[in-house]
Amino acid sequence: MSVLVAAWHAIRRNAETSQQEKTKLQARKFGENLPANLRQLQERLRLGYRFDKAYGATPPKGPGKPGKRPIVVAPLEDRIVQRAILDVLQSATEISEVQRVLQTPTSIGGIRGRGVDHAIALFDERVNAGDRFVAGSDISGFFTKIPRSMVIEFLKKSSIELGFVQLVEDALTIELSNWDQLSENDRKLFPTGEDGVAQGCPLSALAGNIVLEEFDKRMNARDITCIRYIDDFIVTGKTFLAVKKAMAAAKAILAELGMDIYDPIKSPNKAFIGHVGEGQAFLGYKLLPGSYPPADAARRHLMDQICALIASGQNAIRKAVTDRALTSRDRCYVQTHTSIDHTIRGGGPPSVSPNAQRFSIKWIKRLIVAC
Repeated sequence: MSVLVAAWHAIRRNAETSQQEKTKLQARKFGENLPANLRQLQERLRLGYRFDKAYGATPPKGPGKPGKRPIVVAPLEDRIVQRAILDVLQSATEISEVQRVLQTPTSIGGIRGRGVDHAIALFDERVNAGDRFVAGSDISGFFTKIPRSMVIEFLKKSSIELGFVQLVEDALTIELSNWDQLSENDRKLFPTGEDGVAQGCPLSALAGNIVLEEFDKRMNARDITCIRYIDDFIVTGKTFLAVKKAMAAAKAILAELGMDIYDPIKSPNKAFIGHVGEGQAFLGYKLLPGSYPPADAARRHLMDQICALIASGQNAIRKAVTDRALTSRDRCYVQTHTSIDHTIRGGGPPSVSPNAQRFSIKWIKRLIVAC
């Protein structure tokens, strides 16, 4: 029960910062009768938990990015169980194989106690050690290409009870409740076959880290350093040739998993290579030693979010002063401030929030005044 309670609080915090009002309402309703709902989940786990089908959405990718993004929205109860499974695997010190993956020093994303600031600190250490060149890329279609069978075999070899392994496999398997309503092209976006996991599933980052353990090991056996945050990585080295060769090696290693990286010339918004200090963007920061300011895209994204919240709040206030009925979705003065605070903090305290780390309070105040 203590594991389920902790998992619930993690999912609740995510729901509070969600842009989807339906997600917030589901969490609020579940929390109104929390003890009984968690006991029901506990009983379902005892009897043999069965995951429900998820909902598949295909919103467009961000500004300047073509195509759609496959979003898998699992029922709230399933997300709590998925998070509980993750917490158990991360906390089980007796499972040495999983702990080995979690302790990979250059793997940052999806690991308890590590965040974006750790990745930037590692980069800064390499610059201070004399590395003068850097290259980086996203891994193309990463989550849709993770071989689930490889993850399951890894867990079986780790001497984990087969019943628990089956629970993990079920949690990673994707079935969509609205499959018949999706177009043929949209269906192809979702990893409903043997490979792939849902982006946003609490277990997906761990699955990715398990699959890329060998990638991390082989890349860092070279005369470079490879820092990876789930599907986004950089390599640093003392010479341009070393970095260029490392990226070629990364492409070859990932090809063994059916994955690929981007070309910095064809996709400059996805990959780069050059001298340290040119201000390349990585994890929302500009790689400028000594300052590491927020990247331009991160500034624009935060500005768009805050301006949208302020505009929504202004509309709600106009409705209120003209005696029009407000709905549960309307945010007036206090609710707008709370939403802005959650957006800036990224759902967590300033010490761990990417937004709070990235943007100074002075800059954020100027931004709000501008909106």
